[in-house]
Amino acid sequence: MSSPSSIALAPLFQAVGEVLRRNQSALNQADSLNGNHGDHMVDIFEKAAQAVQEKQIDGLAEALVYAASLLDDLKGNGSAKMYADGLRQLAEQMRRSDISLEQLVAYVREALAEGNQSAPAEALSPARSGDILKALLRGLSNWSQVEQGKPTSSGLDMGALFEFGMAYWHAKQRGGERVAVLADAAASVSPLSKVAHRYESGRLAIEALLQAMQLEP
Repeated sequence: MSSPSSIALAPLFQAVGEVLRRNQSALNQADSLNGNHGDHMVDIFEKAAQAVQEKQIDGLAEALVYAASLLDDLKGNGSAKMYADGLRQLAEQMRRSDISLEQLVAYVREALAEGNQSAPAEALSPARSGDILKALLRGLSNWSQVEQGKPTSSGLDMGALFEFGMAYWHAKQRGGERVAVLADAAASVSPLSKVAHRYESGRLAIEALLQAMQLEP
């Protein structure tokens, strides 16, 4: 039997791929070293969408791990390895906290609807919302640790929480809609922030993913 979560992941990744494709030339131009970063980002999300569409897997974590394994096949694509690492770290946190795609989407909708009374949110308990927030922040923090060759942590480091809070504050000062602010903050605390064109493509990808989650039925 197919998994609803696995099926739903494909259109989310496809939506990100479409946004990156529209910005492909600009991202290539921003890559002063090789001039192909936009091409690589499109390849990454096309491969990720293909992975979860062709091999329907029960469970969000398992689907993310499988997508990461296919990204490993994109030889010569340094960003693919980095995103594969990120998917594995996110998958580990989703598994540890037993978070489904439906719950993750509900949390994102709540976060984006905060302060907007006309946008009803899905029902998640405050405790469950807290679990998901912690899992996301642990995933981002451990992703950075992996890229630095450092051991990961099973808990949420207060430094990571403070770093995200500061990144969110700075992003909010730059202005924009809530979805853009959250995407900016997440990209800023990720290892993508170490390279300008990776930060830019990551910000675009995260924003597109959040927007797609708002629209997912």
